[in-house]
Amino acid sequence: ICFGSEQAAVKAGLNYKMPEGRTKFGTDYKFINEDAVRLDLDDLGGEICLLDWGYGGDNEPAVSPPNRNLAVDKLMGGAINVITHHQEIAVGDGKKLPSRLVPLENNEFITPLLDDTDDPVLGDIQDIPRICANIQKDWQEVGLNRMTAWHLGQCLRHRMQGHVDGTIKNHASQVDILVTGCEVSLWAAEQFVADLQKCFPELYVKAVSSNKLLGLFGQELSMPSIGFPYTERTLNMKDPIVLLVSHSGGTFGPLACSNLLQSFSSSIFAVTSEWDTQVGKQLRSMYGDKNDLLSSRIFSTGVGVRPAEPCSVSVVATHQLLTNIFEHICVTIVSNPHFRRVTGSMITDRDLQTLERLNIENIKSLETIVGVNRDGYELRDKHTEKELRAAGDVWSEHILECAKAYIMSFIYIVATVTSGYPIASGIGRAFGLTKASGPGVWLLYVLAFIDSLIYFWIPQINIMIIRLIQGRNIRHRMVGRTVVIGDPCPWVAQSAEAFLSKIFACSYSIAGLNVLSGNPADHLVHRHTHRVVRGSLLVCGRPDGRLTALTTLEASTCLAVNQASSIQSIGGTCESITIGHNKSKLPLSYKGIFLESHRPKFLCEKLLQDETILGGDVDGSAGLSAASLLGAYANMEKEAKLKAKMVCPVTGHQIQCSAEEQEEHHVDSVVKDLIKERKDTDKAVEVFRKMDKNDDGRIDFNEFMQAYKEVYPDVDPLQLVAMFQEADVDGNGTLDLNEFVQMSKLPKVDILAKLSVANRDNLGLLQVMPSRESYFGEQLVQIAPKQLPFIMSQSQHLAMELYESRIASVQRFVAMTVMFHQMGMRVQQFFPRISFGLWGYRMDRTHSIMRIATTASPVSGADVRERMLELHLRLKIQKAVDLVTRWYIQWSGSEPKASSGRESVFPEKYASRPTHVLFRSVLPDAKDD
Repeated sequence: ICFGSEQAAVKAGLNYKMPEGRTKFGTDYKFINEDAVRLDLDDLGGEICLLDWGYGGDNEPAVSPPNRNLAVDKLMGGAINVITHHQEIAVGDGKKLPSRLVPLENNEFITPLLDDTDDPVLGDIQDIPRICANIQKDWQEVGLNRMTAWHLGQCLRHRMQGHVDGTIKNHASQVDILVTGCEVSLWAAEQFVADLQKCFPELYVKAVSSNKLLGLFGQELSMPSIGFPYTERTLNMKDPIVLLVSHSGGTFGPLACSNLLQSFSSSIFAVTSEWDTQVGKQLRSMYGDKNDLLSSRIFSTGVGVRPAEPCSVSVVATHQLLTNIFEHICVTIVSNPHFRRVTGSMITDRDLQTLERLNIENIKSLETIVGVNRDGYELRDKHTEKELRAAGDVWSEHILECAKAYIMSFIYIVATVTSGYPIASGIGRAFGLTKASGPGVWLLYVLAFIDSLIYFWIPQINIMIIRLIQGRNIRHRMVGRTVVIGDPCPWVAQSAEAFLSKIFACSYSIAGLNVLSGNPADHLVHRHTHRVVRGSLLVCGRPDGRLTALTTLEASTCLAVNQASSIQSIGGTCESITIGHNKSKLPLSYKGIFLESHRPKFLCEKLLQDETILGGDVDGSAGLSAASLLGAYANMEKEAKLKAKMVCPVTGHQIQCSAEEQEEHHVDSVVKDLIKERKDTDKAVEVFRKMDKNDDGRIDFNEFMQAYKEVYPDVDPLQLVAMFQEADVDGNGTLDLNEFVQMSKLPKVDILAKLSVANRDNLGLLQVMPSRESYFGEQLVQIAPKQLPFIMSQSQHLAMELYESRIASVQRFVAMTVMFHQMGMRVQQFFPRISFGLWGYRMDRTHSIMRIATTASPVSGADVRERMLELHLRLKIQKAVDLVTRWYIQWSGSEPKASSGRESVFPEKYASRPTHVLFRSVLPDAKDD
C-alpha cells in the first residue's frame, strides 16, 4: 500500500518489478498478480480513510462506537479493512468503494511515469517533436481528443443557435467562451483567446486567471480584481463554454474552478497532460450517464507527469493542442452561414487549410531545432541546434567568468603568500634584488607596491585574462549578468522567462542570473533600455517579415533591438541575439540565428521572388532586411492599386487617369473615389431593378446568375454561389435591395478569398484538411484577374497572422529553450568538476518545488465547498421558479414578457409581487421557506 498527496506519487512503484514469494517477516505475496488500484479521496468535500490490518487474528475494524455504522470494505484478498467517511454526506457521491477504485495497470488511460534520466530538461526538449506529432496524429485519426472535440462542437452549436434565435442577448458582459488557467497555461490560453477573438469579432471570448475567478465567485466575501474589469456583473456567467487549461490537472486554481464553475455552466472542458488527473476526475463526475462516452470533457496532450520544473514540452504541447481546438471551433462556426454572421467571422475555410498545412509542416521545423526527430533519433544535420547551443556556450561563459576568476584568485593568493614570492617581488628577487643590495632597495618597495595593487585588482585581472583567451568582449562590466527576453508574442517571452529563471533557480550566487522579459513591439524599450549596460544580454524573437502582414511588426522589433544595442559606454553595449526566420542580420546585433522554414511560400513571397528588379530568392539567399521588404511591398501595393484603378470594373478595358488621380492621397483622387462610391451605389440599385424580372423586390439565384453572366460570360459558377451565399444575410434564398447593395460594396478580393473549399475527411467528419498548393494562393491567382495578384495577397493577412501566433512563435520558443538549456547545463556541470563532486545542484529543480499538484494559490479555497453548495442550491431554486412560472403562464394563457438575462422571468402583472406571494398564488399550500 502506497499513499501520498499526489496521484503521480502512488504510480511510482509501477516502474519496478514486483516481489515474489514470502519475506522473512512472513509477508505473503500471493495476491501479487492482482492489478494495482488507486483510491482517490475527496479533496473538495473532505474525506477520511481508515486502513486497518487487524491484529492478533481480530478482523474487526478499529472504529469507535459512534462510527460503527460506516460501511467496511475488504481489499487485497480480505487482508485489509477500508472505512471512508466524508465531512458532509451531501458532498459525497454515494458511490460504493469498489466502483471508486481506479485500475493502475492494464489501463490505457493511465500514463506511466517516465524512466529516470540524468537530464530531465533535455529529455523534455527532445520529446517535443514526438509529442506534437502524436497530438496531430490522434486528431487526424479520430482519437479520444476528437470525441471531446465533437462534444465541444455540440455545445458550441447550441450556444451559437441561441445567438441566431435571439434567446441569448448580446451585451458587454456576455461570455460565450471562458478560458482560464494559471501561469504558463494562462499565457498560452490568452494567445488562444486573442486568435479566436480576432477571427470572430462578435464572439464574446475571455481569458481570465483562475485565481481571479476563485476570488470573485469562490469566496464568502468577494475579492476585487483591482486593475481588471472583472466583477460578478461584468462577467455574465450564464452557461458559457468553459475551457480549463492546466498541465498537471491539479493546480489549485483551475482545480477549484472545475468544481466551482459547475454551478454556472454545464459545458466545461479541460486541457491537461493526461486523462488521469484531478481536474479530469471532477469533470467526469458531471456525466449524466456513466456510459455516455460522447460527452467526454477532457483534452489530453499525452505528455504525462514531467518532473522537470522548467516548462518546455508541456507548454509546446498545450499550445499545439489549443491550435487543433482552435481549428475545430473555427470550422464549426464557418461551416454554418448563420453562425458566421452572428460572430462576424473574418476567417475562411481557405485560411484554415493554410493553417493546417503550416501546422503539419511545423513538426519538421521543430525536429531541426531540437536535433531529434519525431521517432526519437538524432538527426545527421544538426546545424540549427549546434548554432543555438554555441550561443548558449558563450553566454554560459559570461555567467561563469566570476566563478572562474574567483578560483584563479584563490590559487594565486594561496601560492604567493605561502611561498612568499608575489609575482612582481619574485621577479625582482630572481634578478638579484635584495634589501642588502644597497641602491636597489627602493626598487623592491616599488615592486611590493605593484604586488599590493595586483592583490587588489586580481579578480578583474583574471576576468580580463579569461576573456582574452576565450575571445569574448573585454569591455563588458564585471558584474552579475542580466538576460532580457523579448518577443512580439507575449506568451513566448513570458514562458521563456519562466523557463530560464527556473533553470538558474538553484544556481550558486556567484553564478546567478537575473531574468527579465518584454514585448519589443510595445514596452521593452520603455521598461528595460534605461537599464542597458555593457554586458547586458538580450535575446529577441523576430517575426517573419517576408510576409506582408508581418513586415511592419518585424521592422518594429528590429528597431527596438537596435535602440537597445545603440546605447554605448566606453565603446561597449549590450550583447543582443535575434532568433527568427528572415535571414537578415541586424548591424548592431551580436549574432543572428535563423531558423529553417519548411513551409510553402505565401503569395506575396512568390510575387516578390518573381520581381526582376529585386531578383532575389526571399527564402533566404537575398537576405532582405525588414526595411527593404517594407519598401518593396509598399511599391508593389501602390503599383497594384494603380493598375486596378486604371481598369474599368464593367468592361475590363484600360482607362486613362491623370497624374493627380494616380496619386493615392491627392485631393482630386480622394474626391473622385467618394463620387465613385456614390455612383456605384446608384448603379447597384439600377442593376437590382433590372435583375428583378417579376418586380417582387427580391432576386433569386437564377436571376442573379443569368444577369451576371451577361456581363462576365466566363465567370466561374462557384464564384457566383459564394457571392450569393455571402450576400443572403437572412438565409431565405433570395436577395433584397439592401443585401444586394452590400454585396456590391464587397471587394472582389474578399469574394474570391471566400470561395468554399472542402473541410471534411474521408469519413465525412468535420475536419480541417491541409492545403495542397505548391504555394499558398496558387488557386486564387488562377481565378483572379491579371491586375489583382498582389491585392489578392492581402486576403491572406489573417492566415499570416495565425502563422505567426500559432506556428512561428512556437519555433522561436523551442529555439530559446535549446539555447537556455545549454547555458544552464554548462553552469550546472561546472561546480561538480571543480569540487570533485562535493558541490552541485540540479537545474530541473527549484527551491519552491512549484510543479507538484498542490501548487500554492494566493486565493484561499476554504469557502469553495460552501459556495459551491450554495450556488447549486440557488441554481435548483431558480430552475424551480422558472418551471413553476412557465406552467403558470401556460395555465393562465398569459404571454411572457421578453426577457434578457437580467430581467424578471415573471409576467408583468406579477413583477411587483414578492416571490413567496407568487408561489402561494400558484401553490396555495406552499410554506414561506
